[in-house]
Amino acid sequence: MGRAQSKAACRTAVPTTMQQEAPVPTPSAATDSPERTGAIRKIGTVSGSNNPTIVGSNVNFYSSPLDGAVVSPQTRKPDQESRVGDLNQEVGNKTRDILRKWYKTTGSYVQFNPEVPDDQRPIVGIYTKLRVRTKKGTAEEEYSEETVYSTEYEKILKDWPETGFNRAILFGIGGVGKSTIFDKIAYDWADEACEILKRFKLVFLLKMCALLQKSDLVDAVFDQLLGETPEVAKDELDKFIQANSNKVLILLDGFDEMRTKTLDAASFGSILKALNRKKYRKCCIFVSTRPSHFETLKSLVQNPCTHIEVLGFTKEDVNEYIRKFYYKDPISGNALIQSIEKSNTLLDLFTYPMLLLLMCLLWRENKQLPKTTSRLFTKAVDYMFTRKGCSYEDASKAVIAIGKTALSSFISADHNFSYQIDEFEQNALHLALKAGILTQQRVIKNLKCHNNIQFMHKTIQEFCAGKYLQSVHMSNQGFVKSEVYEVEPFSEFQNYLKQLCQTIEDIVSHDFLLRFCCGDNEKCMTDIVKLLEHKFEDRYTSTSRYQSSVAQAISRQCFFESQAKNVPQCLNSDSLIPSAIEVDNNNDFRILIYLLEIICRSDGLMAQLSRVETIKVSSVSLVSGLAVALGYMENLWCLTFCKCSSMKGDLEKILASLKCNQVLTNLHIDDCNTLGSRAVEWAPHIKHLTSLKRLEVRSCKLESTDIEHIASAVHDMPKLTYLRLDCNRTLGRSADLWAKELPRMMHLNKLNLSSCNLTRSDIPHIASAVGNMPKLTELELNGNDPLGGCAALWAKELPKMMHLNKLDLNYCDLTQSDIPHIASAVGDMPRLTELDLWGNKSLGGCAVLWAKELPKMMHLNKLVLRYCHLTQSDIPHIASAVGNMPRLTDLHLDGNDPLAGWAAFWAKELPKMMHLNKLDLSWCNLTRSDIPHIASAVGNMPRLTDLDLGNNWSLGGCAAVWAKELPNMMHLNKLDLYHCNLTHSDIPHIASAVGNMPRLTDLDLGNNWSLGGCAAVWAKELPNMMHLNKLNLYHCNLTHSDIPHIASAVGNMPRLTDLDLGSNKSLGGCAALWAKELPNMMHLNKLNLGWCNLTHSDIPHIASAVGNMPSLTRLSLFRNEALYRLELQSLFPSLSVEF
Repeated sequence: MGRAQSKAACRTAVPTTMQQEAPVPTPSAATDSPERTGAIRKIGTVSGSNNPTIVGSNVNFYSSPLDGAVVSPQTRKPDQESRVGDLNQEVGNKTRDILRKWYKTTGSYVQFNPEVPDDQRPIVGIYTKLRVRTKKGTAEEEYSEETVYSTEYEKILKDWPETGFNRAILFGIGGVGKSTIFDKIAYDWADEACEILKRFKLVFLLKMCALLQKSDLVDAVFDQLLGETPEVAKDELDKFIQANSNKVLILLDGFDEMRTKTLDAASFGSILKALNRKKYRKCCIFVSTRPSHFETLKSLVQNPCTHIEVLGFTKEDVNEYIRKFYYKDPISGNALIQSIEKSNTLLDLFTYPMLLLLMCLLWRENKQLPKTTSRLFTKAVDYMFTRKGCSYEDASKAVIAIGKTALSSFISADHNFSYQIDEFEQNALHLALKAGILTQQRVIKNLKCHNNIQFMHKTIQEFCAGKYLQSVHMSNQGFVKSEVYEVEPFSEFQNYLKQLCQTIEDIVSHDFLLRFCCGDNEKCMTDIVKLLEHKFEDRYTSTSRYQSSVAQAISRQCFFESQAKNVPQCLNSDSLIPSAIEVDNNNDFRILIYLLEIICRSDGLMAQLSRVETIKVSSVSLVSGLAVALGYMENLWCLTFCKCSSMKGDLEKILASLKCNQVLTNLHIDDCNTLGSRAVEWAPHIKHLTSLKRLEVRSCKLESTDIEHIASAVHDMPKLTYLRLDCNRTLGRSADLWAKELPRMMHLNKLNLSSCNLTRSDIPHIASAVGNMPKLTELELNGNDPLGGCAALWAKELPKMMHLNKLDLNYCDLTQSDIPHIASAVGDMPRLTELDLWGNKSLGGCAVLWAKELPKMMHLNKLVLRYCHLTQSDIPHIASAVGNMPRLTDLHLDGNDPLAGWAAFWAKELPKMMHLNKLDLSWCNLTRSDIPHIASAVGNMPRLTDLDLGNNWSLGGCAAVWAKELPNMMHLNKLDLYHCNLTHSDIPHIASAVGNMPRLTDLDLGNNWSLGGCAAVWAKELPNMMHLNKLNLYHCNLTHSDIPHIASAVGNMPRLTDLDLGSNKSLGGCAALWAKELPNMMHLNKLNLGWCNLTHSDIPHIASAVGNMPSLTRLSLFRNEALYRLELQSLFPSLSVEF
């Protein structure tokens, strides 16, 4: 018991009914189920409304009667108004002074070890800023996202108080620093160091672990912060808050730890009413939670609300924290930093502040780092015991003993994390209190003082519970061997597991506990993995598939923690090594690398590596660990690295390990900004990838000197035809230094130099170089804004590129004055047949000035004017010009929203373009009133056979009004109505109309999600479209119940030979229910089931069904990532199967 605690007075007011009936309240976040913050502190225990007062070791409460008379508003005289206002402000000033003193004194220290009073640091001396990602938005507008630091209050609060964003949810995993952020905000407000925080008269930081849903704000403020101060009365403080709401900031720490687990709006007190704006609407309120409670909290708070995700430390922040921790011993600090940088498997753990603090404490003693989370906490806990003179053996026994009590909380219904002395084995309790693993406070309940016990941190509690569970498993083994006890094998262990893993939410919330149980124990891990595998093996619904994925991910973490030498059989090949590997964070990548290392050491498992076909790694710090296994992945054809910040030295190892690969065709490196100026080191390795067809090195800060080395590496690679160097903005304004290297890459067909900040001075050098590349037929110069408005200076260089077939100048900020010069130049490029000008929005509304130049480009077959903000007044001029371009057969006007609703004015101009074969009017937001005019016009365009009306959402639900106009377009062969928000009520009208279009053979109804689950209503209409050869129902949210109706209908369409059912993901895992219907479609030649989440269990049913479809020659199973091509080819011997 601390010195402050022993001096505290045990006093309380007369308890309410709730107080008399309430159990011992959950203590403060510092000691009971707290967040895993960057500091393990000893903060006084707190309580909320209607709870007994709890006195902690660092909290001082004052017991004095409240004073101050209350004046009823109805009895006030005019001369009293000013005095009431003065009294109101005086209450605010007194409260502010008390809060500031608390936040800047006792509440401002970070305690490293609760039982070592001197082992602490002022928060200003140790606090290190954290990265947070903020999102703002409502249902009516897009979210805007920004990553900032936790101390950048101006950015976090930038829309307050001007907008309604005065509620914010701070969320992140345990130990990422949420509580510490709130502590720092309170300190900075008290210190008056930040201008935007000065706007707040009062800041209340409340721990929600002490609150019920009935808790009252003012009561909680007094309980946790003010105590029984005689200076401020509760009713007066409430009046001040009501009168000055927009000057009050409320920080609610730990919504997921609130004592009430099931919310009932009828029982809400003023705190939860404030959250959902039923009270204190103008107060600015921040509330923190773990992700497990984020959705619940989001539905409670509702929009407008700012979502702030706490991301933890960056590598630089980690180093800063360590330097602050070791400010008196910089040599040790630098040594720890160097050790962290060398750790490939644990580096990601150090971005979590709580774990970093533990490591700093351990390093201070041992100068060594553990490998797994379990070993990390084992060393941390051992350290806390042994530094108090306890032996390792006694420490281990104590952890297991207190772990039994810890486990009881996780499996109990009320999840109570506060204990009484008699709930622990006494010797273990003594040792744990001495070590600081447990903390003890005095609690006043019903006018009596009690000793209340809590674990110092929830993760420590999970560790102890995991170690106890592990000991139970080992004890059960002994029971089985001795055959003395009449119990089933592992019954007690399995019983605990079942209670911990009843739902997927339970498994996620007990993730750490399960991992600790598996620590360096292969047998525990095997049993846990088996249970998770069997519990979530049903994959018939998307929900269960999600649950299975989560369970498998946790199984992998358990496998990693066990450091097992052999992979358990229950981790089958699918979950272990899929054909398509994709990881997007350091933690998953770390587990993947461990699995790969184990496999590479096992002769029996190494063959599994040949399953891998594609790998995508993103947002990972160090990727060199992949090198150990890549050489065995003989069927790897696509390798992608994205946003991997520390590729220095890693890429060389990766590429060197692939030198014997004979099938790698695609290598993508995106946003890896440490490659710039270093191509001399990594580019030479590319020349060994002799099968490479496509190479991307984009957004990597390449410099002019890098191009020479890339060109040197690829110049003798005849299969490499596509090179992407886009988004390397450092190449701009320097083409005179690097463009001369381009002709060395003589095999290229396509080159992308988009968004490279190219200027008019760069184009002559690029054009001259491309002119010497006879095989280069496609050049992309998109997104080079400096080219806009000055084509008069550079367009004349374009004819030098005489071999080009396609030129992209999208989003180059081109203006009306540029088009004459571009058109004149393109007219002198007889091989150029496609020009893309989309996204140049300045061309909209002024086609009268530039469209007349288009006929100069007499060789064009395709012209793209997508997203150019064209208006109704532009179409007549464009149509007249295109009418004079006899070779132009393909025109894209998609994405021009201003055309919506005005077809009556512009559609009549379309027949002027008499040479067109294809017209794209998708994404134009067309309405039902536009279709008659478009249909009438297209009917007068006998050469037009392909019309794209996709992505016009307003057409959905009203086909009864417009579908009857479709037969007017009697020349069409293909019609696209994908993503038009069509419903089941639209299909009869569309089918009837298409049935009257004898030339229409290809209909695209893909991406109309509302068609899923109701094919019984609409599929019977499909045979009306008797002329169709191809039907696209891609991504229509179809389920297994839809397939019988679709198959029956298609069976009555003898001309239909091509059916696309791809990307209907609900079909995966349940082919046993629907595949048997496929033979009804006896006329099909081609069937697409790609992207359907198909599993290995589906394939036998599909193979059996297609074996009874004699006309079927082509089957697509593309991108069903659970399937492996080499294993499946033998199941479809008579088909051409795409994987």
